[in-house]
Amino acid sequence: MEDEESRQIGYIELLRTYPTFARYFFANVLSTTGTWFTTIALFVLASEVSGLPELAVGLVLVLRMFALALPQPFTGMLADRYSRKGLMIFSNVGSAVCALALLLVEGPEDVVLYYAMTVMLMVLHAVYVPAENAAIPNLVGEGEALMTANAMNSATWSIALAVGASVGGFVVAAYGTDTAFIVDAISFSLSALFISMLTIPQETKKAEGSIFKEGLAQIADGFRRILSTPPVYRILTAKALWSIGGGGLVFCLILVGEEIGMGEVAAGIGVLFAARGIGSGVGPIVARATLRDRQRWPFHLGFLVSLCGLFYVLVGLLSWTPWITVLVLCAHAASGANWVLSTVMLQERTEDDWRGRVFATDFLLMTIANGTSSLVAALLITYSDVTLRQLILAFAMVQVVSGILWVLITRKGERAYYLASTA
Repeated sequence: MEDEESRQIGYIELLRTYPTFARYFFANVLSTTGTWFTTIALFVLASEVSGLPELAVGLVLVLRMFALALPQPFTGMLADRYSRKGLMIFSNVGSAVCALALLLVEGPEDVVLYYAMTVMLMVLHAVYVPAENAAIPNLVGEGEALMTANAMNSATWSIALAVGASVGGFVVAAYGTDTAFIVDAISFSLSALFISMLTIPQETKKAEGSIFKEGLAQIADGFRRILSTPPVYRILTAKALWSIGGGGLVFCLILVGEEIGMGEVAAGIGVLFAARGIGSGVGPIVARATLRDRQRWPFHLGFLVSLCGLFYVLVGLLSWTPWITVLVLCAHAASGANWVLSTVMLQERTEDDWRGRVFATDFLLMTIANGTSSLVAALLITYSDVTLRQLILAFAMVQVVSGILWVLITRKGERAYYLASTA
């Protein structure tokens, strides 16, 4: 009889078998779609509140990444110390308020409010992310169910990006940014309502002492456990590996949206981000179906980053017409597979009581690399003679090379880990 944990579990079967996860999945679809619906509006509004459009877009990306990165050690501790369900509700309600506050931004005189709300949206997302990732294994267990759940979660992000960005781009072009912010506030509010109806199991240690004193102690303990567990800290670098070049490439993608002949800038950005989203959803599905040998997963992580870079090399070399969306889709299919494989490995290699801090560190590294990469790209395109094509080729080659180097550096440790786990 086929072992239950090794049997491939279908998406519909997973939703039927784990009804709590099914309800969480629906709530997450609402929240994430609204987020991407608003993202295009934020990029468009950035140009209206600043005199340097290219630098303004880069600044939005950088602020979003660092606002997501810096709170991660603290929010990861919160996900291990307090109710993950409560944290996700708090994040969604706060995000709805921020989206409504953006309705007050009318021009350059409101630049402080604009950037403050942009930052707060990502700080609140920083609360949501480790709580969400740490909760998923408690909803579906381990084995193939966990792989399927993460593939579905990635697909949620991807479909939301594809639908939210494409529809959002055309809606912003036709009706303005305020419509996007209203839709976002509604989606966050509904998501909070649906999550409040769930029961999410969780192992927590009793909260004792000051949140700051004990919290700092738990943060330090989390870092010690990560640094003393090589199978964990190796995989923690996988998403950051993609972001070293990926942050700059996503920034370039926004600027390419002006060049592909879609008319309005918002529409062009929306189409390219939709391709990014579809690719990020297709990649994990293909990986789940084809990459069945888990011993090879760690090596696939680096090669998938290099593959993403190769597709962006083609973007930099070919004419910019709507057809480049195919290359963007393929590039982000590789990055999406990298994301899900690394997430599953981290969930399986950590216990519940410190999993939140692990995923907080995962996002800390990823977002710092992403934000730094975006900042470098924005400064180069604004203050140097580097062309957009040259910039794309440079960041794409960084991905190609870094992915290969990562495999060479980690392969010895991963082989030893696999042999020890099967002994």
